[in-house]
Amino acid sequence: MKLIDALEQVSLSFKSNKFKTVMSSLGIIIGVIAIVVMLSVGEGIEEGVGEAFGGADLDVITIFPGGNSYSDTGRLVYKKPAEFDEKDVHALENTLGVKTVSPRNSGGMLAEFRNEARSITLTAVTPTKEPDLSRLVEKGRFLTDSDRSAIVIGSDIANKMFKIPLNPGMRMTLTNKNNDIEKEFTIVGILEEKEEVSAFGSNTNMEIFTTHQALKELLDVTEYSYSHILVTVEDQSEIETTAERLEDSLERLHKDEAYTVFMMKSILEGIERVLTMIKYGLGGIGAISLLVGGIGIVNVMMLTVHERIKEIGVMKAVGATRGDIQILFMLESGLLGLVSGMIGITIGATISLLISTLGNFPLKVSWTSLAIGLAFGIITTTMAGVYPANKAARLDPVEALRRE
Repeated sequence: MKLIDALEQVSLSFKSNKFKTVMSSLGIIIGVIAIVVMLSVGEGIEEGVGEAFGGADLDVITIFPGGNSYSDTGRLVYKKPAEFDEKDVHALENTLGVKTVSPRNSGGMLAEFRNEARSITLTAVTPTKEPDLSRLVEKGRFLTDSDRSAIVIGSDIANKMFKIPLNPGMRMTLTNKNNDIEKEFTIVGILEEKEEVSAFGSNTNMEIFTTHQALKELLDVTEYSYSHILVTVEDQSEIETTAERLEDSLERLHKDEAYTVFMMKSILEGIERVLTMIKYGLGGIGAISLLVGGIGIVNVMMLTVHERIKEIGVMKAVGATRGDIQILFMLESGLLGLVSGMIGITIGATISLLISTLGNFPLKVSWTSLAIGLAFGIITTTMAGVYPANKAARLDPVEALRRE
């Protein structure tokens, strides 16, 4: 049997049983719609999280004192938190794969400006080791290593924290809430507003930066150490290898002390894996509708075989082979799945876009989700047609012709 003849037979079958064809298609259409919408929801959430962490300094490794330590037998043991100083900075800078090393220290302070007091976080930096931070200065200048009474403030502190906006040249008093030591500082620069998450969850919009010497005077300590060190790697794709080298460098200086090497990238990768599982889990829920639709098609195709027994007998009597009959019924179910799938992905994409537009919900209709929905529709209907097709092909032509 030629393909064009088979297609003509399938077309006649659809036209003569329009209601049955439509009802058979509904299950597949609904199933494909469910798959497309569910996958779109999953991909939208995945992309939304990716955008939220898009500027999260994925090439930065944060090292801080303390953390869990384990013995050779795997048992949790206590180790004194490491205290980082210039020796650590020098060792990290000489580690292969490292681009920059930025030692920092932070403390909670009370900021006073014109009889208004606010709690803030004061972060001490080494100005020459903060190229990325210095590029964020929108007004004024960045800190220099010789500064002892200068600060650079975030955009929210400059524009939202006090009744009047702050500008370079204004003076602010900072007080250490632990020892009541206070010191007057001059605002020398204001950072531009930054929406992205910074390394280790910090928000530059709400921070005040000064030099380590200035913070040391406020803390009034003789033994000054860094609370954390930011390490920027040369190649983000090699960040895991570089992190291992950093651990080896620190191990030589802090063999019996605890420290933690943290990568934002590893957290993001874990979140992405979970979101991918959720996405395909949602798609699997939609596929259940297709399974129900496939069972419906099996029933319809079996009914079609029963109704067309005499027609099958005539076809076999005039030379149609078992393979021809199988192809005819498989083609009928496959085309039903193709047409239903096309309708389903069109409606599914439209619904997804409407939900995204009207509900401000993160949805993304991708070619992948459309292809998966269409493929599931075709495969389900084709598989559903296998048993009816084999049953039709095995009919005895003599018995089929005698059937009324």
